[in-house]
Amino acid sequence: MAVKAAFCGTFDPVTNGHLALIERAAAQFDFLTVVVSPNSSKQCLLSADERRTLLEQSVAHLPNVSVMQYEGLATEAARKAGASVLVRGLRGAVDADYEYNMAQMNRRIAPEIETVLLFSDPETALISSSNVRELLRYRLPVDDLVPLPVNAWLQEQSLAAGTDTHQESAAGNHLQSKEEGK
Repeated sequence: MAVKAAFCGTFDPVTNGHLALIERAAAQFDFLTVVVSPNSSKQCLLSADERRTLLEQSVAHLPNVSVMQYEGLATEAARKAGASVLVRGLRGAVDADYEYNMAQMNRRIAPEIETVLLFSDPETALISSSNVRELLRYRLPVDDLVPLPVNAWLQEQSLAAGTDTHQESAAGNHLQSKEEGK
């Protein structure tokens, strides 16, 4: 019987840390659905559609991986994807307590879905979308932190270093205008 897994996140933007976990999960499970979820507690740089598109481009080399958008609980997204496993990533001790509590709550909500924790590789453990957004705000390079399609998109949007660095930070302006629109 094929084992289907789901990996949920905001992915704003998807990073090489996310991609490393996705590749490892794809190697362990027959099918993996990566779920782009909105997070009402976060002010996003990219729209959900942009995040989904960039994820699809970033995982195109993985034939057993699909991407979907879902607004709701991770357990419901896993059910919608037909997954019996919910994959979560751990970057370190700070994530451990949170993920333990979430796994227990998910088990209470959906006992048929098992949570599997994957530890981040040391090379990618310090990469987070928050850190990438902060670097973008100050026009610092992120090309070694994000997949190629994401870096190309950021440059096309004049959000990444390598575009016109003599102007004010486009990423900073983009983030500021989103914050003002709250």
